[in-house]
Amino acid sequence: DEIDKVAKRADAGSSGGEPVRITGTDLVEVGLDLLEPLVTATGVHASRTASLVRVVLSDGSVGWGENVAPEGGFYTGESAEASSRHLADVLIPRLDGATVPDPGAIEALLGDDEFPMARHAVTSAVWDAWCRAEGISLAEALGGSLHPVEACAVIGLADSPDIVARACVRAAGEGSRHLKLTIAPGRDVEVVAAVREAVGETVSVSVDANGTYSAGHVGVLAGLGRYGVGLVEQPFAADDIGSHAALVSAGGVGVGLDESVMSPDDLRRAIDARACTAVNIKPARVGGFATAVAMAALCRDAGVDAWVGGMLESGVGRAGALALASHPAFSLPTDLSASARYFIRDVTEPFVLSDGCLSPRGPGIGVEPLPDPMGWHQ
Repeated sequence: DEIDKVAKRADAGSSGGEPVRITGTDLVEVGLDLLEPLVTATGVHASRTASLVRVVLSDGSVGWGENVAPEGGFYTGESAEASSRHLADVLIPRLDGATVPDPGAIEALLGDDEFPMARHAVTSAVWDAWCRAEGISLAEALGGSLHPVEACAVIGLADSPDIVARACVRAAGEGSRHLKLTIAPGRDVEVVAAVREAVGETVSVSVDANGTYSAGHVGVLAGLGRYGVGLVEQPFAADDIGSHAALVSAGGVGVGLDESVMSPDDLRRAIDARACTAVNIKPARVGGFATAVAMAALCRDAGVDAWVGGMLESGVGRAGALALASHPAFSLPTDLSASARYFIRDVTEPFVLSDGCLSPRGPGIGVEPLPDPMGWHQ
């Protein structure tokens, strides 16, 4: 039903002219260097390649999307190489000359397949172009607004709790009121304790375990609540719904799911199993904005919190995800943060934190790639 609502909002915003017709597409790759490596349980991330999709409509409107599939496919198995190949060989040819009444129809045209990040890269570019043609923001088209959205700073693993604590103090000093710490077995209680002592009680703290714990760690994870940890994200393997349900039952901390929830059906199963109190909804992971809105609505109706997670997006992907995060069904701060927190130089004009918040832009996603100072290649 929520997907239908998004489509109806798009259709209602239409100027009544010819339906969208796609007349051109391009793929552009941009190398991005991080200010400092981000260390998580999945590895050390010092740079990434932003794979951008450019879509041109028959009225000349141009839209941009981003494929955030990581190298090696360590997140959900969709690797950057395979995802880009699927974009070029399968999805983009399906768009050639396609005429549809609204962007939601493009999502339906491409259908469900095993490359949701590639699908989102294409459909988000269509959403951007269509919204620009209509003179509206993507945030408004999806049911959100241009009001500021609270942001959360993600802090990676480090060699000692003190290093993590100093990074948190720096992030708080830059305006972040919400922190998410990466943890792993044996690198958890001491880290959280050091951070809480360093930042005090005015900053909220959650943790992300990237699926590195086992059922025997339920007690340790529940005990993090004594340090004011509000949420433990994806503590167990993606398919271990039982252990997540056990941690929910143990109490003390909220339990958020990420990789466990790839689709609305996955979400319904997790809710029915009482395996979560919150869900991280990344539009790239679930294959599109309309699906993401529908999943957020499912969470809201079930009394489960939701938030929009980040994937080290460039300004293109960040703008789209931020527009989604403005939807009122998302009840927790987004993992997205200022461009300068991650990149030496972003692809777009940077997003800047203001009073702990980021603001969606418009029309469309409200940003576009800057002129070529970084050696882009098509």
